Amino acid sequence: MKPIAEAFENLSPEVRAELLRPAQSRDPRYAEMVEGLDPRWHVVEVFASAQVEVAETLAQHRFGVYVPEVEETVVRRGRKLDRRVPMFSGYLFVFMWYSDAHWQCISSIPGVVEIVGALTDAEIDIVRTIENMKRPVFIEVAAEIEPEPQPAARTKSKKKRRWKNRKAAKAKSAKPKVITDADRRAEIITTRAWSAFDDILQLDSEGRNQTLMRALGLS
Repeated sequence: MKPIAEAFENLSPEVRAELLRPAQSRDPRYAEMVEGLDPRWHVVEVFASAQVEVAETLAQHRFGVYVPEVEETVVRRGRKLDRRVPMFSGYLFVFMWYSDAHWQCISSIPGVVEIVGALTDAEIDIVRTIENMKRPVFIEVAAEIEPEPQPAARTKSKKKRRWKNRKAAKAKSAKPKVITDADRRAEIITTRAWSAFDDILQLDSEGRNQTLMRALGLS
C-alpha cells in the first residue's frame, strides 16, 4: 500500500481531484432509456441557420436524429443548380424517451427554440417514403433464359401433320394454366390511408412547414 500512496502523492492536484471525485453511473449529457415511457419521434424547432449544427450536436449526445431533405432548383448567374435542402426548414425529428433530463439537454443546445410536439412511427415512415421517392434504387435482376424452340419433327403426310397439330392445340387448351409469382404480383393492389403529408413535394418551404404543424395538431 505504501508504494501506491507515494505514487498518489506524486500526482498533480488536478489528477488527484479527478480520482477522488465520486463515479457517476451515467453521463447526463447523453440520451438514455427511461423506464415506464415509450420512445417517440419529437419535432424540435430550431433556428434554420443552425439546423445542421443542432442535428450534429444531438447525434453526439446519442439522440436519434432525422432531417428529411428535398431537391430544389435555383438559378444563380443564369445557371440552374440542383441542391438538397431540409424538407422542413427550421424543424428536425428527434427520437427519444421524453423526460426532464432530456428536455433540459435539448433545450440547452444553442440554436434550439423548443420541442413542439411528437409524431407516430407511421407518420415518420410516410415522410421517409416521400423523401425516397426522389431517390430510386435500381436493382438488376437476371433475366430468365428461355430455351430455344426445337424444330418440329417432319412427318411424311401433311394431313397427318395437321391432325397432330390440332390434337396438340386441343391438349394445350385443356391443360390448366400454371399461376406464376409474376401473375400473383400483378393481381396485388396496395392501398394506403390518407396522410397529412400527401403531395408535400409540390409545396414550397412554407407550405411544407404548415403541413407539419397540421400533422402535430398545432394549426
